[in-house]
Amino acid sequence: MAMIDEIKKEIFCSMKFSDTTIAGIKETEEYKIKQAYNKGLRDALNIFNKHIASEKYEEATK
Repeated sequence: MAMIDEIKKEIFCSMKFSDTTIAGIKETEEYKIKQAYNKGLRDALNIFNKHIASEKYEEATK
C-alpha cells in the first residue's frame, strides 16, 4: 500500500500550477497548457484509483 501512495504522491507532485491571482493569467496559452496537462494527470489518477479499487474488491470477494 505504501508503494501505491508513493505513486499517487509522485503524480500529484508532477502537476503544474499557476498563480491565478495574476490578472489575465487564465487567458494565456501557458495556463491553458498547464490545465490540459493537469487534466490528463487527474484522469490517469482516476483510472489508477478505479483499477486499485477493483483489485481490492476482487480480493475481498475471494
